[in-house]
Parts: sequence; C-alpha cells; structure tokens
Amino acid sequence: MLAVTTETSNGKNLEMLGTVKGSTIQTVNAFKDIGAGLKTLIGGKF
Repeated sequence: MLAVTTETSNGKNLEMLGTVKGSTIQTVNAFKDIGAGLKTLIGGKF
C-alpha cells in the first residue's frame, strides 16, 4: 500500500480513499521540565 499526501505520484494513477483522521496524547512531566529549565539557567550537566 502506498500512502501519499499529494494528488499525483510520479505519473501513477491514484485512487482517493478518503480523509484520514488521527489523534495524539501529550503528557506533561513537570519534574523533567523543571530540571531542563535549571540546566538551561546553570549550564552544564548535573
């Protein structure tokens, strides 16, 4: 199966099957973000 985001691909005839829908889940890791912020302020490795 070939999936493309354009209407044509190297002169091949393509059949449009429909719209694709997806979702993602993003989590927040507060401790990691705080550590990264401190590392940016101080510089270097912990």
